[in-house]
Amino acid sequence: MNQLHELELSGCAPEPLMSYLKALGIFRIVAEQIDPQARAWWANDLFFLSSTLDRDALLDFFLNEYRPTPIVSPWNSGSGFNPKDNSKAMDAILDIESPRFGLWYETIATGRRVLAQAESMQWSKKANMKTWTLAQCRIQFPDDALDWLDASYVLTADGAKFPPLLGTGGNDGRLEFSNNYMQNVASALNLDERRNGLTIARDRLGAALFDEGSPQLLKNRSTGFFNPGGVGGANASTGFNDASLTNPWDYVLMFEGALLFAGAAARRLSAQSQSKAVFPFTVDNSAGGYGTASDSEYGDASRAEFWAPVWDRPASFRELRQLVSEGRAQIGRRQVATGTDFARAVAGLGTDRGVSQFHRYGFLVRNGLAYLAAPLGRFRIRQSNDTVDGANVLFDLDQWIDSLRRNIAGRNAPAGLGSMLRQIDDAIIEFCQRGQPRDLQNVLIAVGRAERWLGKSGLREKVSPLNTLRQKWLKHADDDTPEFRLARSLASILHEPKDGQRKVGPIRENLEPVKTHQRQRAEWDESSRSFVWSAGDTLANMLAVLERRCLDGRMQGLNHPPIESTYSARLGDIVAFLNDAVDVQRVVDLALPLSFIRYRHRRNENDSKQSPQSSPPLDLPTAYLPTAYAAMKLTLLPREFDQDVEISSEPAMLPLLRAGRVEDAYRLAYRRLVSSGLQPLSRDPGIADGTQLGLRLAAALLFPLNKRATKALAKRALRPPKDRQ
Repeated sequence: MNQLHELELSGCAPEPLMSYLKALGIFRIVAEQIDPQARAWWANDLFFLSSTLDRDALLDFFLNEYRPTPIVSPWNSGSGFNPKDNSKAMDAILDIESPRFGLWYETIATGRRVLAQAESMQWSKKANMKTWTLAQCRIQFPDDALDWLDASYVLTADGAKFPPLLGTGGNDGRLEFSNNYMQNVASALNLDERRNGLTIARDRLGAALFDEGSPQLLKNRSTGFFNPGGVGGANASTGFNDASLTNPWDYVLMFEGALLFAGAAARRLSAQSQSKAVFPFTVDNSAGGYGTASDSEYGDASRAEFWAPVWDRPASFRELRQLVSEGRAQIGRRQVATGTDFARAVAGLGTDRGVSQFHRYGFLVRNGLAYLAAPLGRFRIRQSNDTVDGANVLFDLDQWIDSLRRNIAGRNAPAGLGSMLRQIDDAIIEFCQRGQPRDLQNVLIAVGRAERWLGKSGLREKVSPLNTLRQKWLKHADDDTPEFRLARSLASILHEPKDGQRKVGPIRENLEPVKTHQRQRAEWDESSRSFVWSAGDTLANMLAVLERRCLDGRMQGLNHPPIESTYSARLGDIVAFLNDAVDVQRVVDLALPLSFIRYRHRRNENDSKQSPQSSPPLDLPTAYLPTAYAAMKLTLLPREFDQDVEISSEPAMLPLLRAGRVEDAYRLAYRRLVSSGLQPLSRDPGIADGTQLGLRLAAALLFPLNKRATKALAKRALRPPKDRQ
């Protein structure tokens, strides 16, 4: 039995893309040409290879036995097949008499024959000639040379489709890949040049595999978009400008690795496929989740994204090929289409098992007008069931987000839509990475901002309001903070009419211009009178919502303001709100998207997610409540005070509070309580007119309370029954 050797290939890392593909190329060549039982894996951002080859044997194999895969592209100009092309590398390969290049001779001869046949025919369009050439190459090339064809294009009824990983059919602009590959093959295997008893080829190979030494590199041999740091140009080194430097072995082995993605696209392509997701681990770009993102990258400034799988357990090449050939990443029953979708698939374990993380690359316009494979971060697969379940709630957003994406394509996309989408993508990707409740709240906030923007844009005719979210959002977004609890209490304000009463709409109708119907489904309503939220002060907006709901209640003949809710606020959170210990902006930012949730029934008045041990005693927060708040809130209850006492509502105090006249507003509340047979503890509100606390008190009146909290307010604001005269 041959001894196994475990080698750390320190010249191979997940970044840049060139280095990642080089690692796969080494593994592929070793497994296919010398050791089928070889295993490979990633650890600490380095590539490891286990095979029968030790370090010296691996170097000797590549130098003396390695059979380079024939990569030729007769359909491309500059490929070496046309009279004006640079064909030195192709001629040099044909002049070598070696069995290592036997397949090359046959493949090049076939390519020349196909091209000659194409040129002898009459073509109305040059594109038709290229399509015919692509098809004939696929038919006539030797079977062992088809990997390059399958990796560089796929023929469909609608013409050829090109995977972004290899440009547009084996070229990127004027850079033709196959000719450059042949040039680098000739340079990598040049064994005649020697220095100090060691071949230049061996020095270069040692650097490519083991990151050792300082080999002689080739100047002005472009690596294309695969290695952004090696393209040269302005600020590429210590000078103002510098040429690109390339190790030919890096280039050769990179393309050997890219061939691993051959064939998969053909098996996964269907008539319904509209995105780049038909190619393995390749999706449309999402301009979110990385610091250099811009709104323009939803358009022509991006070509696609490639998510490079990384595995941390030894795997055979057969297992790796199976993983790549399926290239499967799904969310629910549908295949991913964008980078954001892929992040969701990673968070939801929708990818093939065995992958520990993905390295995300975007083919983006950088360095002027060139596309470069820019690293966009790494995504680790989480095994937490909570994270998986939390990611699944994002399905509720799919149709609505897709409708936004459909409208960003084209020159007539509304200004601001790209920014809204980028904020949503940023938030979703961050949540998929971290999986924390606050991260899911940020998704809701981004969605709410986009919905609010949508309500003011001309896009309302094309995109409907978001309908509706499941209650699971409440579970996974709850971070047990005052901001979330207060926002939830506002968002769940609904009017539950009694027999014969007309219904006042949910609070969502006050926060955006919509009209809700059965099951709380909404549609845009430009003539809405209930919508009062503006771009002004947050506290003033909260007071405006309370005023509007009181007005709507009176118009419907209600005795109490329609501010009952499914979830109620805690008095301790009200105290924090009044003392400026709560992020008010986050409360209102969360309230709108949380109002999209379909609240099916009313919770028990004393029900709370928190255990009694974690809930503060009512007496503690009540002691810190201003008397004015307690008295005013008792006059704005959504129900009767108790069986013996009926407190009529006193909405007339709200305009006074808006004007900063706290004392006058309190005087009205005081009189209302006295007329109801109750006796307030004090005539002094304890809050001066026109103060910030007065504004906060006015806004705090909107938060709904349950009966238990109402009784605590009575103890704070009223004399006990035995003390009443």
